[in-house]
Amino acid sequence: MFSTRMTSAALAAAIAFAPAARVAADGKDFIAGAIIGGVVGSQIQKNVDRNRAQQQPVYRAPAVRQSGTTKRSYRSSIPATQEGREIQTSLNYFGFNAGTVDGQLGRQSRSAISDYQSYMGYQPTGQLTSFEKELLLRSHNRALAGGDQTFRQIAANPEGTRGLLKTYRAEFASGASTTTPGSYNQGALTNGF
Repeated sequence: MFSTRMTSAALAAAIAFAPAARVAADGKDFIAGAIIGGVVGSQIQKNVDRNRAQQQPVYRAPAVRQSGTTKRSYRSSIPATQEGREIQTSLNYFGFNAGTVDGQLGRQSRSAISDYQSYMGYQPTGQLTSFEKELLLRSHNRALAGGDQTFRQIAANPEGTRGLLKTYRAEFASGASTTTPGSYNQGALTNGF
């Protein structure tokens, strides 16, 4: 780095203090000068870019004070998935606040899952078992497909929308189906779900 600066300074001084003389160049000299100028310009631009990268501040997560200790919070690296979006949408529909539907099952979604599990009488782990996930997603799809019948069930249930989960689970467990032909939209699943 130091030698580059010294070379640049020496070259600049030689050009500045050299006597002006008439110079004639042919096409070959012009091409050679253009190539050399391009190489030098490229190196200068690389140095400028490198210096900018070194001078830009590095993102540091803000420190969060919790009971006398400092804890850093970082953005989640959890990948967003379609299944994650469906789970969050279903949780929000039934009143378990999973936050913004972004497909990332982060802290708020895990809390909503725990609330769902507690409400349903399952162990509140924050991690859905395959049965719990299927019940949640199928209940949501059934509620959406139910139309007016769903609204009547919500109105008749003292627990409101959440009460649908227990109603659908009971129907699923008994193998009974409260659906009649034509009561759901064409694509809806029957036999309780």
